Amino acid sequence: MQIPGYQIIRKINQGGMSTVYLAIQLSVGREVALKVMSPALNADPVFSKRFQREANIIGQLSHPHIVSIYDIGCYNNLNYIAMDFLSGGSIHELMSTGLSTQEILRIIKEISLALDHTHEKGYVHRDIKPENILLREDKSAVLTDFGVSRIINSAVHMTKAGTVVGTPHYMSPEQAKGKEVDWRSD
Repeated sequence: MQIPGYQIIRKINQGGMSTVYLAIQLSVGREVALKVMSPALNADPVFSKRFQREANIIGQLSHPHIVSIYDIGCYNNLNYIAMDFLSGGSIHELMSTGLSTQEILRIIKEISLALDHTHEKGYVHRDIKPENILLREDKSAVLTDFGVSRIINSAVHMTKAGTVVGTPHYMSPEQAKGKEVDWRSD
């Protein structure tokens, strides 16, 4: 796979909607996480719109504990987002090796600050889980994956009423029931 302006190094992760690659953004020589939407989903305009919305939401959130976005585009029907490459892995991975009480409290504080900023900007994340909290090289926590986020109190919905989005093991009771969610659900 080739995307102009990027040299893809290797696959980092793969989910249901996209694959994330470590890449070099050639214009500035920096490592980025290049999130590429699954080509099979391009035929569905809802998924393309959701992917674009994720980039737009992240682009409006400037905070040290929220992933930064550098570029968004589409090339040969490949929708992509270039963002921070967070080399420290995920909280999920770190949980298997054990965390001290001090580390847990620091991570909770950092993600709480990120969520506070997200909510102040009018968004609810709706998918807070260990896999969506990544670490920088200095071990600071960063909130990622705003793919199912939505505007609080918005009349615009990317899902049908009563539809459940998010990860079942981590969602709030109201979210699991397909009801309206707000900042308290995060």
